[in-house]
Amino acid sequence: MRNDIFALVDQTPQLQQLLRTCPLHIINEFEVEQFDVGDFQFLQGNKYDNTYIVAAGKVKIYLMSAGGKAVALDIYEQGAFVGEQEALLDKPYSASVVNLTPVTVLKISNDLFKVWLKEDQHFSQELIYNLSMQIFTLTNRTERYSLHSALDQAISYLIWATQRNQVMTRANLLDEIDTSSRNLNRILKQLRDLGVITIRKSQIVVTDLPQLITILRNEG
Repeated sequence: MRNDIFALVDQTPQLQQLLRTCPLHIINEFEVEQFDVGDFQFLQGNKYDNTYIVAAGKVKIYLMSAGGKAVALDIYEQGAFVGEQEALLDKPYSASVVNLTPVTVLKISNDLFKVWLKEDQHFSQELIYNLSMQIFTLTNRTERYSLHSALDQAISYLIWATQRNQVMTRANLLDEIDTSSRNLNRILKQLRDLGVITIRKSQIVVTDLPQLITILRNEG
Protein backbone atom coordinates (compact mmCIF):
# COMPACT_ATOMS: atom_id res chain seq x y z
CA MET A 1 0.00 0.00 0.00
CA ARG A 2 2.85 2.42 0.80
CA ASN A 3 4.32 1.78 -2.65
CA ASP A 4 0.94 2.68 -4.19
CA ILE A 5 0.97 6.03 -2.42
CA PHE A 6 4.54 6.92 -3.37
CA ALA A 7 3.95 5.87 -6.99
CA LEU A 8 0.82 8.01 -7.15
CA VAL A 9 2.61 11.03 -5.68
CA ASP A 10 5.52 10.60 -8.10
CA GLN A 11 3.06 10.76 -11.04
CA THR A 12 1.12 13.78 -9.74
CA PRO A 13 2.86 17.19 -9.54
CA GLN A 14 0.06 18.69 -7.42
CA LEU A 15 0.47 15.96 -4.82
CA GLN A 16 4.24 16.35 -4.87
CA GLN A 17 3.80 20.03 -4.03
CA LEU A 18 1.37 19.34 -1.19
CA LEU A 19 3.29 16.43 0.33
CA ARG A 20 6.91 17.42 -0.24
CA THR A 21 7.46 18.34 3.43
CA CYS A 22 4.83 16.04 4.96
CA PRO A 23 6.23 14.09 7.93
CA LEU A 24 6.82 10.43 7.09
CA HIS A 25 4.62 9.21 9.94
CA ILE A 26 1.72 11.12 8.34
CA ILE A 27 2.41 9.88 4.81
CA ASN A 28 2.43 6.31 6.11
CA GLU A 29 -1.17 6.75 7.29
CA PHE A 30 -2.58 7.87 3.92
CA GLU A 31 -4.73 5.39 2.01
CA VAL A 32 -5.33 5.35 -1.75
CA GLU A 33 -8.98 4.79 -2.69
CA GLN A 34 -10.76 4.68 -6.04
CA PHE A 35 -14.44 5.30 -6.76
CA ASP A 36 -16.70 4.86 -9.77
CA VAL A 37 -18.91 7.74 -10.91
CA GLY A 38 -21.32 8.78 -8.15
CA ASP A 39 -19.79 6.57 -5.44
CA PHE A 40 -17.61 9.25 -3.80
CA GLN A 41 -20.49 11.03 -2.11
CA PHE A 42 -21.03 13.09 1.05
CA LEU A 43 -24.23 14.83 2.12
CA GLN A 44 -24.67 18.34 3.45
CA GLY A 45 -25.43 18.29 7.17
CA ASN A 46 -23.62 15.00 7.89
CA LYS A 47 -20.32 14.59 9.72
CA TYR A 48 -17.51 12.38 8.37
CA ASP A 49 -14.30 11.09 9.92
CA ASN A 50 -11.82 11.57 7.07
CA THR A 51 -10.27 14.24 4.86
CA TYR A 52 -9.46 13.57 1.19
CA ILE A 53 -7.13 14.88 -1.50
CA VAL A 54 -8.27 14.41 -5.09
CA ALA A 55 -5.49 12.68 -7.03
CA ALA A 56 -7.42 12.17 -10.28
CA GLY A 57 -10.93 12.89 -11.56
CA LYS A 58 -13.57 15.57 -11.00
CA VAL A 59 -15.74 16.17 -7.94
CA LYS A 60 -18.77 18.48 -7.76
CA ILE A 61 -19.49 20.54 -4.67
CA TYR A 62 -23.14 21.56 -4.63
CA LEU A 63 -26.13 22.84 -2.66
CA MET A 64 -29.80 22.09 -3.15
CA SER A 65 -31.75 25.19 -4.20
CA ALA A 66 -35.17 26.08 -2.81
CA GLY A 67 -36.64 24.57 -5.98
CA GLY A 68 -34.94 21.24 -5.31
CA LYS A 69 -32.21 21.60 -7.95
CA ALA A 70 -28.57 20.79 -7.29
CA VAL A 71 -26.63 24.02 -7.80
CA ALA A 72 -22.88 23.58 -8.30
CA LEU A 73 -20.61 25.71 -6.13
CA ASP A 74 -17.38 24.39 -7.60
CA ILE A 75 -15.80 21.53 -9.53
CA TYR A 76 -12.74 20.12 -7.78
CA GLU A 77 -9.92 18.46 -9.69
CA GLN A 78 -6.44 17.12 -9.00
CA GLY A 79 -4.89 18.51 -5.82
CA ALA A 80 -8.15 19.72 -4.23
CA PHE A 81 -9.19 18.84 -0.69
CA VAL A 82 -12.56 17.45 0.34
CA GLY A 83 -13.65 17.82 3.96
CA GLU A 84 -10.73 19.91 5.20
CA GLN A 85 -12.88 22.81 6.45
CA GLU A 86 -15.20 20.48 8.31
CA ALA A 87 -12.23 18.63 9.82
CA LEU A 88 -10.71 21.86 11.15
CA LEU A 89 -14.02 23.13 12.53
CA ASP A 90 -15.33 19.73 13.65
CA LYS A 91 -18.59 20.56 11.86
CA PRO A 92 -20.98 18.74 9.51
CA TYR A 93 -20.47 19.25 5.78
CA SER A 94 -21.71 22.68 4.66
CA ALA A 95 -22.34 21.40 1.12
CA SER A 96 -22.81 18.07 -0.61
CA VAL A 97 -20.17 16.26 -2.66
CA VAL A 98 -20.33 13.78 -5.55
CA ASN A 99 -17.79 12.65 -8.12
CA LEU A 100 -18.62 13.40 -11.77
CA THR A 101 -15.97 11.00 -13.09
CA PRO A 102 -14.12 8.02 -11.66
CA VAL A 103 -11.81 9.41 -8.98
CA THR A 104 -8.69 8.43 -7.11
CA VAL A 105 -8.24 10.04 -3.70
CA LEU A 106 -5.83 10.02 -0.79
CA LYS A 107 -7.64 9.52 2.53
CA ILE A 108 -6.47 10.49 5.98
CA SER A 109 -8.33 10.70 9.28
CA ASN A 110 -9.43 14.15 10.42
CA ASP A 111 -7.30 13.86 13.55
CA LEU A 112 -4.12 13.14 11.58
CA PHE A 113 -4.99 15.86 9.08
CA LYS A 114 -4.91 18.38 11.94
CA VAL A 115 -1.61 16.95 13.20
CA TRP A 116 -0.15 17.36 9.71
CA LEU A 117 -1.27 20.99 9.63
CA LYS A 118 0.47 21.69 12.96
CA GLU A 119 3.72 19.94 12.07
CA ASP A 120 4.17 21.11 8.46
CA GLN A 121 4.52 24.86 7.90
CA HIS A 122 4.74 24.48 4.11
CA PHE A 123 1.48 22.57 4.08
CA SER A 124 -0.24 25.11 6.33
CA GLN A 125 0.63 27.83 3.79
CA GLU A 126 -0.66 25.69 0.92
CA LEU A 127 -3.89 25.10 2.79
CA ILE A 128 -4.41 28.81 3.49
CA TYR A 129 -4.02 29.51 -0.24
CA ASN A 130 -6.41 26.67 -1.09
CA LEU A 131 -9.08 27.94 1.31
CA SER A 132 -8.66 31.51 0.07
CA MET A 133 -9.24 30.38 -3.52
CA GLN A 134 -12.37 28.52 -2.43
CA ILE A 135 -13.74 31.67 -0.77
CA PHE A 136 -12.93 33.75 -3.85
CA THR A 137 -14.66 31.28 -6.17
CA LEU A 138 -17.67 30.92 -3.89
CA THR A 139 -18.07 34.70 -3.60
CA ASN A 140 -18.14 35.07 -7.39
CA ARG A 141 -20.63 32.24 -7.79
CA THR A 142 -22.85 33.52 -4.99
CA GLU A 143 -23.03 36.91 -6.69
CA ARG A 144 -23.98 35.23 -9.95
CA TYR A 145 -26.72 33.11 -8.39
CA SER A 146 -28.21 35.81 -6.18
CA LEU A 147 -28.04 38.86 -8.43
CA HIS A 148 -28.42 37.56 -11.97
CA SER A 149 -31.09 35.85 -14.02
CA ALA A 150 -30.67 32.37 -15.47
CA LEU A 151 -29.89 34.00 -18.83
CA ASP A 152 -27.15 36.11 -17.24
CA GLN A 153 -25.75 33.06 -15.47
CA ALA A 154 -25.70 31.04 -18.69
CA ILE A 155 -24.02 33.79 -20.70
CA SER A 156 -21.46 34.42 -17.95
CA TYR A 157 -20.49 30.77 -17.90
CA LEU A 158 -20.33 30.53 -21.70
CA ILE A 159 -17.98 33.53 -21.79
CA TRP A 160 -15.85 32.16 -18.94
CA ALA A 161 -15.54 28.70 -20.50
CA THR A 162 -14.84 30.04 -24.01
CA GLN A 163 -12.03 32.26 -22.76
CA ARG A 164 -10.45 29.18 -21.16
CA ASN A 165 -11.00 26.88 -24.16
CA GLN A 166 -13.17 24.52 -22.11
CA VAL A 167 -15.63 22.13 -23.72
CA MET A 168 -19.23 23.14 -22.97
CA THR A 169 -22.27 20.88 -22.99
CA ARG A 170 -25.88 21.21 -21.88
CA ALA A 171 -25.08 18.94 -18.93
CA ASN A 172 -22.21 20.98 -17.48
CA LEU A 173 -24.02 24.25 -18.20
CA LEU A 174 -27.01 22.96 -16.25
CA ASP A 175 -24.66 22.21 -13.36
CA GLU A 176 -23.51 25.82 -13.40
CA ILE A 177 -26.82 27.71 -13.32
CA ASP A 178 -29.86 27.64 -11.08
CA THR A 179 -32.62 26.81 -13.57
CA SER A 180 -34.60 23.91 -15.00
CA SER A 181 -33.61 21.85 -18.03
CA ARG A 182 -36.62 23.22 -19.93
CA ASN A 183 -35.68 26.83 -19.23
CA LEU A 184 -32.07 26.15 -20.21
CA ASN A 185 -33.26 24.82 -23.56
CA ARG A 186 -35.20 28.05 -24.08
CA ILE A 187 -32.11 30.12 -23.24
CA LEU A 188 -29.94 28.13 -25.63
CA LYS A 189 -32.52 28.50 -28.42
CA GLN A 190 -32.62 32.25 -27.82
CA LEU A 191 -28.83 32.53 -28.01
CA ARG A 192 -28.71 30.31 -31.08
CA ASP A 193 -31.38 32.43 -32.81
CA LEU A 194 -29.25 35.50 -32.05
CA GLY A 195 -26.36 33.83 -33.85
CA VAL A 196 -23.93 33.83 -30.92
CA ILE A 197 -23.76 30.08 -30.34
CA THR A 198 -24.13 26.83 -32.25
CA ILE A 199 -24.97 23.43 -30.81
CA ARG A 200 -23.23 20.43 -32.36
CA LYS A 201 -24.67 17.26 -30.91
CA SER A 202 -24.31 17.93 -27.17
CA GLN A 203 -21.49 20.47 -27.45
CA ILE A 204 -22.14 24.22 -27.26
CA VAL A 205 -19.78 26.45 -29.26
CA VAL A 206 -19.68 30.24 -28.94
CA THR A 207 -19.48 31.71 -32.45
CA ASP A 208 -19.57 35.44 -31.61
CA LEU A 209 -17.88 36.14 -28.29
CA PRO A 210 -17.89 39.98 -28.57
CA GLN A 211 -21.63 39.99 -29.25
CA LEU A 212 -22.23 37.59 -26.36
CA ILE A 213 -20.36 39.97 -24.05
CA THR A 214 -22.47 42.86 -25.37
CA ILE A 215 -25.67 40.92 -24.65
CA LEU A 216 -24.54 40.30 -21.07
CA ARG A 217 -23.77 44.01 -20.57
CA ASN A 218 -27.17 45.00 -21.94
CA GLU A 219 -28.88 42.45 -19.69
CA GLY A 220 -27.15 43.90 -16.66
